[in-house]
Amino acid sequence: MNTMDHAKVMEALEKYVVFNYFHGLLDAPMHKIVLFSIFPHTASPNLSDPHYYFILEDLSKLSELNCGKFEN
Repeated sequence: MNTMDHAKVMEALEKYVVFNYFHGLLDAPMHKIVLFSIFPHTASPNLSDPHYYFILEDLSKLSELNCGKFEN
């Protein structure tokens, strides 16, 4: 096998794995939360500094992503 062929195979496998990972995450129920930092003296939210968090509601979907398929 050529080294160039090996590199192309590895690149294709990496793309396939990443695609499957994101496809599994899209099927999982989740919601987004936006939190803002606050100003120290007024304690008002700093709307120019948002922090985005995604909450995954079903953790079993996330654990299935790293496991292999059983009973093949």
